[in-house]
Amino acid sequence: CYICTQAVHWRTKEGLVRACACGDRERYVSGVPTGATGVVHISCLVEQAKILIEDAEERDLGANAFSERWSRWSHCSLCEQAYHGVVRRALSWACW
Repeated sequence: CYICTQAVHWRTKEGLVRACACGDRERYVSGVPTGATGVVHISCLVEQAKILIEDAEERDLGANAFSERWSRWSHCSLCEQAYHGVVRRALSWACW
């Protein structure tokens, strides 16, 4: 998982999913090859999105920052592609 760096999530024991286009092409993001960042745990995506939204609310960062952070529920922060399939449904359910 490109967020927690574990193959199996320590708490949920869930496996990895491919959530977006990361790793589908030769590209580096922050010096890390995207092939190494193409898989993630759903629970890590959920936690990351929750933390970003809570931070924006606590720090009163304004509408633009809030909107950008809200997009973490639907788009990859690395390749900016919209999540699809079961990943999108799982994040939508968790967001609600």
